Amino acid sequence: MYTLALQTNSAPLVDIGASVVLWTVLGLYLAGDLYWIYEMLWYGIRYRPPARQYGARDAQVRILTVNNESVVRETVRRLPDSFDERYVIAEEPMDVPGADVRVVPDDFECNATNKGRALEWARQTLSCDREFVLYLDEDSHLLEFGGFPDADIVQFNEHPRRTTSLLAYLCEINRIGFQIEQRAFPSLKIPLYAWGGGIAIRKSVEDEITWDYPTVIEDTVFVWRVFSSLGRSATLTFVPDRISNQSPPSIPAMFRQRRRWIAGSREDNDLLSLDRILMYGIRDLSWSVTGVIPILALLAFLPGIDVFFGRLYAVASVVLLGFMYVWIVIGLLRYRPPAKIAVAVVVLAPLTTVLHSLGALWGLVSTPDTFEVTAKVDDESQFDEAYTTPQGEAPTEQP
Repeated sequence: MYTLALQTNSAPLVDIGASVVLWTVLGLYLAGDLYWIYEMLWYGIRYRPPARQYGARDAQVRILTVNNESVVRETVRRLPDSFDERYVIAEEPMDVPGADVRVVPDDFECNATNKGRALEWARQTLSCDREFVLYLDEDSHLLEFGGFPDADIVQFNEHPRRTTSLLAYLCEINRIGFQIEQRAFPSLKIPLYAWGGGIAIRKSVEDEITWDYPTVIEDTVFVWRVFSSLGRSATLTFVPDRISNQSPPSIPAMFRQRRRWIAGSREDNDLLSLDRILMYGIRDLSWSVTGVIPILALLAFLPGIDVFFGRLYAVASVVLLGFMYVWIVIGLLRYRPPAKIAVAVVVLAPLTTVLHSLGALWGLVSTPDTFEVTAKVDDESQFDEAYTTPQGEAPTEQP
C-alpha cells in the first residue's frame, strides 16, 4: 500500500518536471528560430550589396598562420595578381613565393594572445598606406573578387571545401544555410559575429580600435569593439564574393572549434549592451540545445509521461525539427554541391544538425583552457568539389 501510494504521488511530480524541462528547451529553440526569421524577413531579404568603390590595389593582404607552409603557399598562389602587397604573418620562418613572410618575434608583448597577438604585432609593425587591410586565414582561397565597398568592415562570403571528414563537410554546408543571416548584419545595431577567414578592415579604423584585447574570437570581438566605440557611424557591408576555406578535418576538431566560438562569445559579451547580452544568451542556448531536441521530442511520446499540452508540444516539436530543412535547403542553394553530396546533406540532416550543436553545448558547460587552432590539411587532394574556379588558376578580378 505504501509503495503504491508513493508511486501515485510521485507521478504528478514527474509529469510537472518533464513538462517544465521539455517546454523550456523547446521555448529556447523557438526563440532562436524566431530571431533568425525576423533578421531575414526584416533585413536580410532586402539587403543589396553597395557599389564597389575600391579595387585590389587599395588593399594590403595579410595571411595569418602558425607554420603551415604548404597550405599558405596554395592560398598565395590563388590570389589575383592585382593584389600586389602581400604579407604572411607566421610564428616560424617559411618560404612562400609571391609573399613577404614576417615572423612574430618571441619577445613581443601585448594584451592580446594567440592569433590576436600576431594581428596586433602586424598592425604595429607593417607600414600600410592602403585604404584596407584584407585578412585571410592560411587556408582562404579567393574564388571571386569584385572590389571593396566604401565601408569600415567588409565581410566576404564563406564557402567551405571538403577535407578528410565527409560528415564535418556536410555539417559546414548546413551551417552555411544558417549563416545567410550575415546579409542582415549591416542593418543591426551590432553585428552578431564576424568570419575572419575573409574580412577587410579600413586601415584607419584598425589603428583606432587595435587588436590589443585578450580574447579567443578576435574577429568577432574586434567588430563588437568597433561598433561599441564608433556607434552608428561604424559601417559594415557583406559582399557575396566567395572565399573558400577548409572544413574541419574531423568531427572532434569541429567540436573543439564550435566550443571555442561559443565560449569566446560568452566570455566577451560584456562589451555589449544588456539587450544584446540577453539576445546572445538565448541564441547560444538555442544552438546548444539543438542536439537534444530530437531526444526530448521522443520523450513526449513515451508511455508514462504526461506532458502538459502534450498534443501541442508534439506538433510544435515536429515543426521545429522540420525547420532545420529550411537551413539545409538554403545551404544547398548557396553552395550548389554535386548531386551525391546534396543527397547526403538531405539524408543525413538530422545527424549533422545534432553534431553541429554538440560542440556548442560543450562550450556552454565547459570553457576551454587553451587556444587550439583547427588543424589544416594539404589541399592537393581529390576533394575539390567546392571549386568553380579551375584548379591552379586564380580568380579573375571583376570590373
